[in-house]
Amino acid sequence: MTVFHAAFEKALDGSLEDLWPHLLGGERAAGAVAVYRNTAMKGRLDALEANYPTVAQIVGRDWFRAAAREFVVATPGDDPAFAAFGAGFSDWLAGFGPAGELPYLAPIARLDRAWTEAHLAPDARALDPADAAGVGPALAGTTARLHPSVRLFWFDWTAPSLWMAHRFPQADAGLVWRMSGEGLLVHRPGADVRACRLGRAEWAFLDSCKKGRTFGVAAGMARLADPGLDLSDLFSRLVTAGVFHAATESPRP
Repeated sequence: MTVFHAAFEKALDGSLEDLWPHLLGGERAAGAVAVYRNTAMKGRLDALEANYPTVAQIVGRDWFRAAAREFVVATPGDDPAFAAFGAGFSDWLAGFGPAGELPYLAPIARLDRAWTEAHLAPDARALDPADAAGVGPALAGTTARLHPSVRLFWFDWTAPSLWMAHRFPQADAGLVWRMSGEGLLVHRPGADVRACRLGRAEWAFLDSCKKGRTFGVAAGMARLADPGLDLSDLFSRLVTAGVFHAATESPRP
């Protein structure tokens, strides 16, 4: 990057001092820089709104873009690709004063971010029922690997239900924010991002897999969470959903 380009990049973020030696002074130059700054700002605001659509839907477009402008000023980012822009937005919202009366907003932003990360995650073949059947009884001692797109959450509040109700509207969706534990799985085994709520047993199983445990250990953790759990049904549903990576680690002899 040349000295001029470095100075121009800083000017887009609001610091004009280093740029003036490279330009003719006057209102015309200042106006031209302002056009570029406004374009850069709009691009970041549009990207943030696209990457956090549930947050924008909940608070409204005007509130969102006003908050987003403050975030962009504080965290302009240096990646020219806007598809992943706004990685720190949920943490920023947690400390944003006007969002103080909206305790669900930062968790909702985390789930919006998970959707983006799942969408951008590397492609990989998911473990299918035939793969699992081929391993046979040895599967219990096999180290589980989650699909690279998997994002896993557990909340002590109904953040997943609230997020799902806005992201995937249904007639019977609940829009209540209450103290009730819920998990959420977000992943993309194929072309489309999927999301589903998880009970404690399902989450315990997947959390053990995320930590690199064997399928047998994961099953034990799920059974602790729900002694009456049908493990065969749980595993079948997860495999069918494409949650696991096809390249599992075989047990040692």
